[in-house]
Amino acid sequence: MNIKETFLSLTTRTYPHGTEADLFHLLPHNLQKDEFGNLFIEIGDKPSTMFTSHLDTATSKLTEVIHVIEDRMIKTDGSTILGADDKAGVTIMLFMIKNNIPGLYYFFLGEEVGCKGSKWLASKHRETPLPNIKKVISFDRRGTDSVITFQSYERCCSETFGLALSKELNEKSDGTFNYKNDPTGIYTDSVQFINIYPECTNISVGYYNEHTSRECQDIEHLEKLAEVCLKIGWEELPIERDPKTRESRETSGYTIGGGWDWDWEPNKKTNVEKQKIWFFDYEFDKHISFIEIDKRTKDVLEVELCKRRKLYEHKIIKEFIEELKMKPRKIDWDGKTLKVEYTPEMGGHSSTWNRREVEELIPELGYWKKMTQRKTNI
Repeated sequence: MNIKETFLSLTTRTYPHGTEADLFHLLPHNLQKDEFGNLFIEIGDKPSTMFTSHLDTATSKLTEVIHVIEDRMIKTDGSTILGADDKAGVTIMLFMIKNNIPGLYYFFLGEEVGCKGSKWLASKHRETPLPNIKKVISFDRRGTDSVITFQSYERCCSETFGLALSKELNEKSDGTFNYKNDPTGIYTDSVQFINIYPECTNISVGYYNEHTSRECQDIEHLEKLAEVCLKIGWEELPIERDPKTRESRETSGYTIGGGWDWDWEPNKKTNVEKQKIWFFDYEFDKHISFIEIDKRTKDVLEVELCKRRKLYEHKIIKEFIEELKMKPRKIDWDGKTLKVEYTPEMGGHSSTWNRREVEELIPELGYWKKMTQRKTNI
């Protein structure tokens, strides 16, 4: 199986939720379909690891993709999204299946519209977990060096598990990888299982600028990662976390307004190193604006933007959420914190995001970094 050719074939067009079946012919014919429409296959005798990726693309547009290849990067001509999120993960799993690596492999539907497929499966097994599964590993993270330990501010895997997996990835790559524990995960299919199975994580697969027409894939990293995944002792990774015990980033030294304290102890005052960044907003009233960040976590602590800029940002965020068919009931945005309430059809839940996290999803909101004219440390 050729990794590059497989990735290119999976990204020749977009697959909005509801059209995932259009790519089933590109997948192994021995995959089974569960009652929710997800595809899966089990390899080995009672494996303890579930591997996941998702089949849908973060767009509502069904369109052909024109590939542009520049050195190690695959991107598009700029008219469409690429779909590396998450065809990169799909490619890795297909390679592992081809090489008979033990595991329960799940290809989920509707991740980009609220993790529908994985949420349905998790709901089924919340009271009666699959007896052998202890680990859920998603291949659906940007960059090339993250093993996610927290998703949506809640611990998803133990530090011990993350360190062991990072060590495996790095050593089996002959030292060319630099994976490490990363507590800044946002939301993907493995998060649905963190209250069911002990160790759940998400691994970087080499894509960047997901959810935009600037999305690109580091194909050399993907090729090397796929080979490394054949060498890892997935079944031997340590199990430590209790899935019934909740641990949020707030109780681990993280607060939305406070930052990350690397030497955190209970009741110890959080140590935040602040940086206030001033800039002239020439696009909107030449307003003198500033954004204050925690230099360690890059979380936004305080924002001062003109009213027109905040309204414009709200419009971009609303369009982004609606394009993903998330069906929000209410969107509140003050430039620092995004609060979204969803309709009953989407579960009726709400979510809160710091500006840093929103900028990761919508890179256009990072415009202020280019506008910066002077920085003042506080």
